[in-house]
Amino acid sequence: MNFERICQNCGSFFQDPDDMNLGVCLNDEVFEPFLDEIFGSEDFANCYELYLQKRYNGEKEACEQYNEPEIIEIPEGEDISVYLQMEQMKYQNVDEIIRYLYDSNKKIMRNAISAISRYVYIGNESAYKGLVKYYMSLGPAETLEDVYIRKEIIEILSSKESEKSTIDAYVNELARTPSNNTTRQLYTEILKRLSRCPCEMVQEPLLELLRGIKYSYKIKNRIMEVAGVKGTNEYY
Repeated sequence: MNFERICQNCGSFFQDPDDMNLGVCLNDEVFEPFLDEIFGSEDFANCYELYLQKRYNGEKEACEQYNEPEIIEIPEGEDISVYLQMEQMKYQNVDEIIRYLYDSNKKIMRNAISAISRYVYIGNESAYKGLVKYYMSLGPAETLEDVYIRKEIIEILSSKESEKSTIDAYVNELARTPSNNTTRQLYTEILKRLSRCPCEMVQEPLLELLRGIKYSYKIKNRIMEVAGVKGTNEYY
């Protein structure tokens, strides 16, 4: 949508709701000390005298700092407040949550996994990348608790299984964690997830895995099957 290039259509023009076409340009440095209050209260209560001095008719031609406002299209039938909250979460800074993933207190760490999951599911790219980086940094799973935590992470990452980073993280788990009675369910879960990924994306990483690591006959066969090359002994 194209707007007429006038001040009233500029994202920096702020109006007092009682003044119709009158307002001020917030690019004016004199308003800088009051911006938080202006946006918070949506009026000029904290600098009203200054506002009266600086206000002008917004129908004048815009200057070179003209900033056309972005129009957000709300899907039909969507609750506006919920939609805007979700959009905000997509771009929210999650560095603090990611930091808690590395906490030595496992309760705090698991709470962080739960918290970051909401952002990953909603499409926050920083949350996804932060979780993948954390998951990749872990050592081999040695206890059932390790297995359960990783299964939680895998469940979250499953919402992004078409991403190369997710596939790399799955394969990395197979590479670092030995297959045994404790980790059997972890292997089962990862191979199930990989089997749902595009074959052309998983084949080479899995074959590369088999070139470097010796597995039991049963696990090899399952990996080969997921890689789409069942029946060959080339990598045995």
